[in-house]
Amino acid sequence: MHYQDPQDELIDVLDASGEPTGDVKARATVHRDGDWHRCFHLWVVRDDGYVLVQRRSRHKDVEPNKIDTTVGGHFASGETLHDIVREVEEEIGLDVSADALSYLETRRLERHYTKLIDREFQDIYVLREQQPLEHYAPHRFELTALYEAPLTRLIDLYEHGASLPVAGWDGYGRRNDALLSASDVIEHDRMQMAQTLKKVHAWLEMHLRLEQH
Repeated sequence: MHYQDPQDELIDVLDASGEPTGDVKARATVHRDGDWHRCFHLWVVRDDGYVLVQRRSRHKDVEPNKIDTTVGGHFASGETLHDIVREVEEEIGLDVSADALSYLETRRLERHYTKLIDREFQDIYVLREQQPLEHYAPHRFELTALYEAPLTRLIDLYEHGASLPVAGWDGYGRRNDALLSASDVIEHDRMQMAQTLKKVHAWLEMHLRLEQH
């Protein structure tokens, strides 16, 4: 199989309102130039109120080793939701169809770093999946570990920095538990992430209530 450096992946450039400009650039150039682009975020939740959280690989060009959404990725040029669900299998070993995902919101996010500017429209989805943590197969080059955390306590971590012990599972099929703290979250994104997690929690509660009637 031919290996392609992720930084060479071609991405559609958007304008500040999220509309395609018609330009296509390599991912590294998009970040260098601070172009707007579209990303895919997925939160996997269980009915018992737990959500899966990934620890980003130390090799990531943006926010290495920080905790983040269950699955995340850039839309390659021309890709649709039906295409990008490949990221779910690639990152955590779960084969899902686009029809199984529920759209939550699109966030407009801008983050400035020393060598790049990250301007994203993040299309955020939710998936209810009841499998235990050990069912997943995290890709060890994409993420360091996958954690399960109670939604309410994860929100408290983002809002107030409250420490949170979590069970973890890594790409070698090993337990990789951790004590998450404020230093583990992406500071640029802390309050926005808390608001998104509150929406995930409300979405789950609504669906559980509907199924009880």
